[in-house]
Amino acid sequence: MPLTPGLRHDVILGLYCLPAIILISLTGFITGHIPAASIAASGALTLAFGANKTWGGSSLSLLSTTTLGLAVSTWLGCIAGNLLPLYVGGALLYTGLYVVMANIDASAWWMLQQWAIAYLVSGNYAGTAEHALWRAGLAAMGGMIQMAFLALVFQRGLFHLRDFRPGTWIRFLKHTCGKYKHRIHLQWSVICAMLGMAAALAVVETFHLRNGYWAGMTLLICLRNNYQDTVSRVQARVLGTLIGGITAAGLTDYCSSPLFIMTGFIVTGFMAYTFSWSLIARSYGFFSFLITMMVVFMIAGFGIPQPAIATHRFEATALGGMVALAAIMLTRAVTRKQILQGDRRQQQQENQDRRPL
Repeated sequence: MPLTPGLRHDVILGLYCLPAIILISLTGFITGHIPAASIAASGALTLAFGANKTWGGSSLSLLSTTTLGLAVSTWLGCIAGNLLPLYVGGALLYTGLYVVMANIDASAWWMLQQWAIAYLVSGNYAGTAEHALWRAGLAAMGGMIQMAFLALVFQRGLFHLRDFRPGTWIRFLKHTCGKYKHRIHLQWSVICAMLGMAAALAVVETFHLRNGYWAGMTLLICLRNNYQDTVSRVQARVLGTLIGGITAAGLTDYCSSPLFIMTGFIVTGFMAYTFSWSLIARSYGFFSFLITMMVVFMIAGFGIPQPAIATHRFEATALGGMVALAAIMLTRAVTRKQILQGDRRQQQQENQDRRPL
């Protein structure tokens, strides 16, 4: 069956995102610095997921701002991870800002999601200021390599320096403040999301769950302002994670060659970000399946037992999914109560207005 123009564009763009990921991965494999290469590759992958997006009509504005935010968030996470209350407080701040941005600006919303994920992940690898700077630098380097490939090879027309102006953020914030209206639903979405993040991280700490940052990531990715969207996304993510984890763990157990694991990471990464651009809405479960396989392959490169990676991933995903459901149900209940109270007050006011003088 022939590809539609949209799918053809996605495949071509996906192929142009591949060289940066292959270059970084091969460099780490040849030099024996696989963990460092994985951090840099994560930065390149993040920008690959946003390669089809623009901010203010410019890919340069979106990708460069995302790269800067990734570096800063990675550094902050590494520093905050040394002190649990500080780490949790930062996670709550990222969560609140992320939910507030929902339905206001899609590009800024996506950027905040990537920054929040970078913060959550890097907090699991806390260390000194030098260590934090090292991780942030690697993530930024991966992002810049990816951006350079896209700028030079594929989307030259969307990478003009004149499109990147220092006042972009100021204009955006002014526009956002004017556009944002304090609706009941959005207010309670923010509060419940922050409570959910606190609960997820508390469970992770209490039960010492490995790779527990996936619980917070799942909460951010699955939680939507719409109840039905949240429920369907949680179901798809948990099922996709389970199947993807089992599949990837089986493949890496069957063939534990570093070259095979690196190839699996590159292939599943390519499929994941290419699929995410236009087909993710059709089957989020398949997307979660690809993402899980990509992550298992990536972490397997560190020499960690593969079944343990898949198990930890599924545990944290299930926890994040349950918290997301609890958060949206609480939001729905409180919002409904507020609306009913408002309707009663309005009815009482109308009844008073109808009374004869």
